[in-house]
Amino acid sequence: MLIASILGGAILIFLIVFTLIGIGMAGQKEFELKENAVLFLDLNYPINERESKNPFENFDPIRGQSQKTVGLYEIVKAIKEAEENEKIAGIYINAGSVVAGMGTLKEIRDALVKFKKSGKFIIAFDENLSQRGYYLSSVADSIYVPEEGIVEFGGLSTAVPFYRKFLENVGIKAEVVRGSNNKFKSAVEPFLEYQISEANREQISTFQNSIWSVLRADIATSRNISPEKLDEIANTREATMPQRAAELGLITRTAYLDEVRDVLVSLTNKEKFEDVQLASASQVASLKKSSKDKTKSSRDRIAIVFAQGEIGSGEGSDTEIGSDRIAEAIRKAHEDEKVKAIVMRVNSPGGAVLASDIILREVIRAKEKKPFIVSFGDLAASGGYYISCMADTIVAQPTTITGSIGVFGLFFSAQDLLNNKLGIRFDVVKTHEYADFGAIDRPLRESERQYLQRYIDKFYGGFLKKVATGRSLDSLYVDSIGQGRVWTGEWGLKLGLVDVLGGLQDAIDIAAKKAGLETYKIVTYPEPEDPITAILKQLGLDPQSKIKKQLGMFYPYYEKIKNLYKQQGLLMRMEYDLLIQ
Repeated sequence: MLIASILGGAILIFLIVFTLIGIGMAGQKEFELKENAVLFLDLNYPINERESKNPFENFDPIRGQSQKTVGLYEIVKAIKEAEENEKIAGIYINAGSVVAGMGTLKEIRDALVKFKKSGKFIIAFDENLSQRGYYLSSVADSIYVPEEGIVEFGGLSTAVPFYRKFLENVGIKAEVVRGSNNKFKSAVEPFLEYQISEANREQISTFQNSIWSVLRADIATSRNISPEKLDEIANTREATMPQRAAELGLITRTAYLDEVRDVLVSLTNKEKFEDVQLASASQVASLKKSSKDKTKSSRDRIAIVFAQGEIGSGEGSDTEIGSDRIAEAIRKAHEDEKVKAIVMRVNSPGGAVLASDIILREVIRAKEKKPFIVSFGDLAASGGYYISCMADTIVAQPTTITGSIGVFGLFFSAQDLLNNKLGIRFDVVKTHEYADFGAIDRPLRESERQYLQRYIDKFYGGFLKKVATGRSLDSLYVDSIGQGRVWTGEWGLKLGLVDVLGGLQDAIDIAAKKAGLETYKIVTYPEPEDPITAILKQLGLDPQSKIKKQLGMFYPYYEKIKNLYKQQGLLMRMEYDLLIQ
């Protein structure tokens, strides 16, 4: 009976999966662009580095369709295609509640600024505009918000969550060892302190002001408002009401969706809105290239290796950097004779020391064979910078968070929880003094802390040496700008941590030039997640999906607690949960 039930369940899953595959394949028709089409950038979702290859991402079983969310790579590619394609008349943006880092926003916005030089229109509309949404929308020729909507414009703030009190309440103590002079290595502060330290407050203020200066300058240029006036508006938040925002020049005027549709009809010379073709970023990015395109017909290739997420050992995923998966991707790229140059796209706060070192080793090997360029996304800090420091050229956005050159050890003692709250005690028998090193039922001994301090200082010294070698800098100088300190890409350029300010396309152009290529194809690594695994996740049939479903709104808290265990050991990582609003 049990075997029959298991077999029946397996057959049912098999039928569901392949029925969905049939639906997905049936819906995949070649997209045909019509005259005076409009690229519709609906960006109200979390933007990852690249599009998921899972055809059932956000699958709607009622409509039998999948609502695809494209990645940054495809968005920028679509904007470039819209700029060059004669059939596309302009761009229509919905980005009021966009979820993306400052580097991602800057990259999309820069692509839109370049697009405007074609003379085609850009209009933006949403019912409410978050500050990030406004920054992106401010590039448009016309910005519309309904009269009862909201325009957020009030400057930047950074929120750092602190867990010390929570840990004390449950009987857990954080054991932290930092590099001897790593006073800016603030990733451990949430476990040790109740509030932001002065050193951390200083570095947050520095990079926050740097990011704001970039955002303010971009908005000032697009909206023809002085930076001083923008600061004044932000200080008073008087642009919150759309009517006032229009009077101040932040938006064009108040308007509802039907009015914006009328604008689109007029701009595309159509008779009614139903005649206006709104082409998604995914559709436009997938268009076959013209014969003029320099990437169409060539045997030579430039490889893009996407490294997004926290760095750890093993396979990882599309949003977690697994050392095995990324090292293998780099290895495949540098061993492929058709690949003439490699661009590694890094978007990472760092992570485990050993995993970072394994990836860097493969970067060094690749660099010996062919040009190796790194492009930074929203952040490339600590371990994220470590895996990049040996590149021939590092390209970053001015708003990229980078640096955080430092190392720390993080362990947890649950002695109070076990002994006093749960009534559990351990009695240990061992052959040597430190055989139980790192045991969770007791705090670190002083001799163990001293050993860890020497070990971590050794790793920090190695980090400095690698950065000094890769960047052609003096180790003492690297230490002076290191010590765990976080910088922006703008500061990184001044300090020698970054070579060029720009985005992924700039990095590709540099790679092509260094490799002497005029025509080339782009290939991307690592391979997307296995489709069947992705489908099972989508159906909620993997263990993690089941946990997520059962916990619902409490799942993020489960993730944070789980990560407390994952983060033990030696790490090169920047701030936990740094929220820049």
